[in-house]
Amino acid sequence: MSWPPKTVHVVSHTHWDREWYLPFAAFRVHLTRVVRGVLDVLETDPDWRHFLLDGQSIVLEDHLEAHPEDEPRIRKLMAEGRLGVGPWYVLPDGFLISGEAHVRNLLVGQAVAAQFGPVQSEGYVPDAFGHVAQVPQLLREAGVSSFVYTRGNGDEIDELGDQYRWRAPDGSEVLALHQSGGYCNGAALGHEEIWHPHTRRELSTERAVEQVGKLLDDGKAAARSESFLLMNGCDHHPPQRRLGDVLTALGEAFPETEFTHGSLGEHVAAVEAEGRELATFEGELAGGRLFHVLSGVWSARMPLKQRNDRCQTWLAGQLEPLLTYCHFLCDGEYPAGLVQTAWKTLLANAPHDSICGCSVDEVHEEMGPRFDQVEQTAQTELARQLERLAPTFGRRPEHDADTRLLVTNSLPWPRREVLRRLVVLQPPGIDVERLRLVDEDGTAVPMRVLKRWTLERFWGVDYRTMLEEGPQLEKLEGYLEDFGTRIVKDDAEADIHDTFLWIEFVADLPALTHCYYRMLTDVDGLGVASTVDVAPERLENEHLRVDVHADGRFDLHDKRSGVTHRGLGVFEDGEDIGDEYDYSPAPEPLMVTSEGVSATRQVTRESGLSGEIELRFEWSLPARIEADRSRRSDERVPCPVTLRLSLAAGSPRLDIEVELENRAEDHRLRVLFPTEIQTDVVVSDGHFFVNERPVEMPSGESWVQPPTGTFHQQDFSLVGDGRHGLAVLADGLPEVAPLPAETGVGLALTLLRSVGWLSRDDFPTRRNSNAGPTIATPGAQCLGSHRFRYAVLPFSGRWQEAEVKRESECFKKVPLMLQGVADQGMGSRGSLVELGSGATVLTALKRSERGGSVVARLNELTGEERTESLRFGRPVTGAWRTDLYERRQERLEVNGNTVTVPLRRWGIATVEVELGD
Repeated sequence: MSWPPKTVHVVSHTHWDREWYLPFAAFRVHLTRVVRGVLDVLETDPDWRHFLLDGQSIVLEDHLEAHPEDEPRIRKLMAEGRLGVGPWYVLPDGFLISGEAHVRNLLVGQAVAAQFGPVQSEGYVPDAFGHVAQVPQLLREAGVSSFVYTRGNGDEIDELGDQYRWRAPDGSEVLALHQSGGYCNGAALGHEEIWHPHTRRELSTERAVEQVGKLLDDGKAAARSESFLLMNGCDHHPPQRRLGDVLTALGEAFPETEFTHGSLGEHVAAVEAEGRELATFEGELAGGRLFHVLSGVWSARMPLKQRNDRCQTWLAGQLEPLLTYCHFLCDGEYPAGLVQTAWKTLLANAPHDSICGCSVDEVHEEMGPRFDQVEQTAQTELARQLERLAPTFGRRPEHDADTRLLVTNSLPWPRREVLRRLVVLQPPGIDVERLRLVDEDGTAVPMRVLKRWTLERFWGVDYRTMLEEGPQLEKLEGYLEDFGTRIVKDDAEADIHDTFLWIEFVADLPALTHCYYRMLTDVDGLGVASTVDVAPERLENEHLRVDVHADGRFDLHDKRSGVTHRGLGVFEDGEDIGDEYDYSPAPEPLMVTSEGVSATRQVTRESGLSGEIELRFEWSLPARIEADRSRRSDERVPCPVTLRLSLAAGSPRLDIEVELENRAEDHRLRVLFPTEIQTDVVVSDGHFFVNERPVEMPSGESWVQPPTGTFHQQDFSLVGDGRHGLAVLADGLPEVAPLPAETGVGLALTLLRSVGWLSRDDFPTRRNSNAGPTIATPGAQCLGSHRFRYAVLPFSGRWQEAEVKRESECFKKVPLMLQGVADQGMGSRGSLVELGSGATVLTALKRSERGGSVVARLNELTGEERTESLRFGRPVTGAWRTDLYERRQERLEVNGNTVTVPLRRWGIATVEVELGD
């Protein structure tokens, strides 16, 4: 390899973290000033051939919302190929949004940027804190063949160099171009400090020559190409001053090298044109060998992660599939604009410094209303659509007496669930003792009344149209607390007041549809016998026995295999002297556990269909760390904990909910699941992939940031030895760690991390270096009330055959319900679609972007090539495999109602289906 390089491609750019250390209004002021400076130099300075405005098209929206008069200038420059934007809508954190959110980021990004001109076709991801293994497949499915990045390599980078082929688990490859020295390697040319471009300070071309000379010297060892990429800009930077003078000086100082000012695409094309044989790497990029990877963001400001996960589940897991069902099988409308607005609002929270929780408090406070908007959109629109199928009121008052519960299943397979619901019976004189629940065939289903209230009607909340039981009960409990003496009546007055019933019942739900259950008083039978036994120290059903200790730990016995996992669920709390980016223990560590605490235990639900045990205790934790940050303080604060363990009839998993009042600062809280399973790997659900990560991590002695010992997960992690295993299913809790011991390997699930600074430079896990501005962020201490949901699932054999993924989908995507009446209702129209096997997951079901057809996205999850089938509820008149932008690629085999889809191992397939009558 000859050096210096033959060509240095100088790409001028500015990188937008969106808000980060600026609230949005202040950020936009800065953004529009820089963007207008970019437009001015491109239009007036002949030295400027191209400017990379960033990989995210939301920059255009943010700017044009404030300055719509700039649209003609932007259109002209994009048409000329001089202004680079896209292909993403935002530059997110790769790990903390879902795989489907990554797809929507591309889909929305393409749609937004294409309104103004050609979209950049390079996979530019400069500052994300690592990258998931399926990025090459996602890019290829979007027609992108390159990946330009900075962070995430481990020791492999020493052999790979800065140019290599990155291969996804399915075999897709992209040209990976590592930005030698980072995405700001050519920033502030001619200046002494990287922030000087924001000032009026004069630059020195001699200084620019020195900077580039050192950069080329440092990049020689990793170079696998004679083309070098110099990124002329950095975070929120204005255009380089005196660009022509700088380029002239560089050309004179390095006569063997051509310095060409242009685009990322020109550099990618030059590397490809050399035709060199490059090394290949397969796997995720999550190492800190050359740059900070900042994996502590997975647990910073945990409520943000929980809300983001909930919103993703609402949009991709409930709203879109149920709207698609209503549209194609029940003649409902499909509000495409509303759905896209919800996705764009959610993606506005996805930039890496936003969802990572590593910004100033004001930025994260602004994220809350966006999450609110997404949830409200999904819930309100679904309630509106479902009320068509089960009207709240009949045509005549007597019709309102025919109470029906509409129950949905948004998953593409049948499921049996024990469900709970608050039902409001307005007709007087209901004989609750004789009340029965029957399905659409008139067969009685198991149903229990858990609680009854007779209440004076109090207008303000329509519990019937609330889709979830939890919010129903929370709302009712608030009214009972504030107005109980006024509105609670004796049951003998039920003939003149409303009857509120909290019921529990067993529902057998077909795949992706809705069905009815009717409440009657003239039906015999109660359904099947009770199958759940509960006592303050025990829960038991057909599959599991749970022995609950007085301190909240529990032993889980799997009746199917005979295996018992002991001592699960202990809470572990240690100090954290780190910052929003990273965790760090103190020089004098102190770990506090819940083992041995004295908790009250009581049975809070005992219906035979399910059981719940509630434990309460006040946990005494160190109040904070000492001022010198060397250890935890001697002062203690009580942190009340409520732990609920619940088990349903027929369920193979134990569901757990924790409520915590966090009054302590500077600490990390985890829950531990030790096992006696011998294994070398932890398996974690990821993005269109299930990762296997080693229990023993590399030492990272030469790394800029050594491995932390924590892993990222989406919906679950597990340990198994091929015979038995234990999975922990998590609801919006993305950080997990192996828990090795002599007896076996377990899991540690992070619940909360509390810190008080955006960035610091005085702790060892990041080698005493800053990762951002040193700004106090008291909001990151996460004081106050928190709620966490997770579940424990023992299994036998391999996790693939045990269908752990399906169980995690059932755990997170609960059936939604609505109370209506029979009059003018619409009965079930059958399943919209049913997935043929448990080896595949459906990550999206929506109406196509063009309208008129269904789009389904499948992902093979076992690592084996297979042919999957999609069985629709109407005849299929045509089916095509498409790319991520839903452009048709090849016709698929159709047989009546069934579409056959060939899948590569770990393959992603987007399928468009036209349905007939």
